[in-house]
Amino acid sequence: MKKAIVLLSILFGLICSINAQDKEEYHTDSRKAIKYFEQALEHMQSRQDDMAIGAAKEAAIEDPDFLEAYLLMVELYEYNRQYDGMQDAARNVARIAPEEYPEYFLVSSRLSYRKGEYHDAQEDLLNFTEYYNDPESHEFYEHVRDRVEFSINAIENPVHFDPENLGQNVNTQYDDYWPSLTADESTLVTTILIPRTRETYIPGGGNYHEDLYETIKSPDDEWIGRQNMGKTLNSAENEGAQCISSDGTMCIFTACNRRDGQGSCDLYLSVRRGGKWLKPVNLGPKVNTGYWESSPSLSADGKYLYYASSNPEGLGRTDIWRVEMNGQRVVGEPEWLKGGVNTDTDDLSPFIHPDGKTLYFASRGHIGLGDYDLFLCRLQDDGTWSEAKNLGYPINTHKEERSLIVNASGDLAMFASEREGGYGGLDIYEFELYEEARPDVVTYVKGRVYDVETNESLEADCRLYELISGELIAQQKSDADNGKYLVCLPEGHEYAFNVEKQGYLFYSENFSLMELESDADAYIMNIPLQPIKEGQSVVLKNIFFEFDSYELKSSSETELKKLTQFLISNPHVSIEIGGHTDNVGTAAYNEALSLNRSKSVYQYLINQGIDKNRLSYNGYGFDEPIADNATDEGRALNRRTEFKIIKIGSSTD
Repeated sequence: MKKAIVLLSILFGLICSINAQDKEEYHTDSRKAIKYFEQALEHMQSRQDDMAIGAAKEAAIEDPDFLEAYLLMVELYEYNRQYDGMQDAARNVARIAPEEYPEYFLVSSRLSYRKGEYHDAQEDLLNFTEYYNDPESHEFYEHVRDRVEFSINAIENPVHFDPENLGQNVNTQYDDYWPSLTADESTLVTTILIPRTRETYIPGGGNYHEDLYETIKSPDDEWIGRQNMGKTLNSAENEGAQCISSDGTMCIFTACNRRDGQGSCDLYLSVRRGGKWLKPVNLGPKVNTGYWESSPSLSADGKYLYYASSNPEGLGRTDIWRVEMNGQRVVGEPEWLKGGVNTDTDDLSPFIHPDGKTLYFASRGHIGLGDYDLFLCRLQDDGTWSEAKNLGYPINTHKEERSLIVNASGDLAMFASEREGGYGGLDIYEFELYEEARPDVVTYVKGRVYDVETNESLEADCRLYELISGELIAQQKSDADNGKYLVCLPEGHEYAFNVEKQGYLFYSENFSLMELESDADAYIMNIPLQPIKEGQSVVLKNIFFEFDSYELKSSSETELKKLTQFLISNPHVSIEIGGHTDNVGTAAYNEALSLNRSKSVYQYLINQGIDKNRLSYNGYGFDEPIADNATDEGRALNRRTEFKIIKIGSSTD
């Protein structure tokens, strides 16, 4: 579009030169036409554009081949964004003087393209090539041609797309847009454009404002209970263009012209505690500038916040950025996305999928079918983003498409659209996302953390590690009021999952997710934490040995470090390391193997500086099974390493 503006600016120069022309140089012999035309010039100079257009039309009626009248109308219509009139005038310019003004075929072609009239646009392009010497050297011609050809090909090769309205429990008679979804798909947050007063509401008028609404899903998979998210988040002004964290405990949204704002529109963060949203806080000057920031998208691991900004340090009018987060705090410097994402025009409405590497966004700069189209890019190993892929027709049309999100499993997308049969204005629709546009599959583990003795809900640290590298993938706290937590699990990795709280034994789990199907079941795990007491024990589910050996695998490192830290944090606790096996083999063999395995852990702890007087080890063979040895699953559970609290000393010990 920037190239179109440049072209039209050139044309405006031609229009201005008309003022210097003698009447004899006009392309008409009609005195009446000239009179109307000069009236139009006077009206234009005083910015009475409607009167100028009217007078120019009269001039063209008097002489349908009056070139200057049509040139003037092109400029006036363009300035006033009356594109149908602009196109008619441009076509007349090209009709009258195709050799002198072949670029007006491009103007008409561009406008046909923007209306979705691609074959008309193609015909104008052919006319341009007929009258313009060396059209391949014309940059704007290539710009329009590439888009027209892409659009025709996209329509001839449509992608699968069958959108379904989410229904009246989500959508209203007003505009509903900007969907955001928790990883378990239990909570949907939307922006609704609501009237300030119902009596005076006019769609598209200025007597409305944006509020955030929340809808939950019932056990029978129906959306119910749409409700305003409350006065803590919503004000009499605009709040919208939001995202909700994967676990539903954090909402980041856009608000404009607030007293504590840094620029025109800023990003704010609110946390849910005990079912209530706390007072939002401005994310501060690292994210919010003196310009416009909007369209937040928080990665499922909570490490990065993606957003759109008009910061002039970017490439276009609006670009997509990201910044590193730690919990509720911004800790990094803004990072402009490198590679195939940003263009020299408008790129916005980012959505980072829970896989952490598939980004969906809207753009006017990449080749598309008209206005904003939806695209995806994938994060590459070098930290840059792949070439943008258009999501195709009929997901994209010549109209504006943006604010697309995709569920964790990657097979279902949502977006806002205005369609026949809707409830009024924009509605939220969902549709099955075709295979080539899907991200990696992500599942999740969720549940409740509680005290095993009192059943009291606990606020505990939940951490997910990549098993081989030991890298911390995600961390969050379970809710202090209800103990609930949710952590996303992208496919293609093995994970160690730990839950810990001061004064309790930690809990460990293992997930192997090398390959997942899109309909893979989530893990529902309610986690009972045991207070630190003598006699209590914990199964170390991420301690691994080589087959038929007591040599520790490197993948045990994360769990061993966790055990070491537990002993450092609880210096008065003494433990026993216990090794256990299944019943394959003789009792003597299994007892020796289990003893040596427990000794390997014992020796590791000593090497880490733990006082050996606090440690002991034992091998129990298959004498203490916790599952049935008649099955493979049972035997796997019986092959385990545990630690047990032997003694809790006093501060003077």
